[in-house]
Amino acid sequence: MICDMKRLILLLAIASPAFADPQSCLIVKHASTAHQFFVSGANWQYVAGDFPAGMKWKSNITDRNIRKIKRLGGKVVIVPNTYTSTDLEEAKKSCSEK
Repeated sequence: MICDMKRLILLLAIASPAFADPQSCLIVKHASTAHQFFVSGANWQYVAGDFPAGMKWKSNITDRNIRKIKRLGGKVVIVPNTYTSTDLEEAKKSCSEK
């Protein structure tokens, strides 16, 4: 019985974004073609923000990582490649919105 309860709690923690870190928001920009060539599969580059709990920090982010962040309840905001400080501030505001 206790083992079944532990499995249920683990399943809920994995499946439910309600258990995800509410502060998790990642700001990324699209990686240049040259960058994608040298870093296998990395379509995005880290700009700012926090990865969800349990995910390691990465500067080069793949589409698979983006899907995992969203699955864990995190939010992803994209800024232009040549972003300005205003673009970054707007992205940070977007992160704080629920």
